[in-house]
Amino acid sequence: MSNKDAINYSATEKIETLPLAEERVEISKKKVIDRRVQISRTTVTDEKIVEAELIREEAVINRIAKNEVIQPDAIPTARQEGDIYIIPVIREEVEIIRRQVLVEEIHVKKVQTTENFQESILLRRQELDISTDEE
Repeated sequence: MSNKDAINYSATEKIETLPLAEERVEISKKKVIDRRVQISRTTVTDEKIVEAELIREEAVINRIAKNEVIQPDAIPTARQEGDIYIIPVIREEVEIIRRQVLVEEIHVKKVQTTENFQESILLRRQELDISTDEE
């Protein structure tokens, strides 16, 4: 039977419906105390002797003043002599020396030259004209 036949068949015949029953469940929780447990804690101390060997090391530092002038190519390095570590401490110092330094010479020579010079200038002069009646 195809879909078309089912549609036609149902349209011509009477359809009966049956009511269905449905069950539903509801769940809930409830706390029930059936017994109690009690826990207590107690600290117990026992004395016990413990032995161990401990090693302690201390550094003894001695500063020995030297104040020696050293050459730049002979700077001492850290070294060990026996159980002593020797660490040199070096300081650079500036030495100022006052001295005279000839920086340059200045040579001065007199040279005499002659040249002809011309310029037009105005000169003023006064003249006196003296006359007498005797002429």
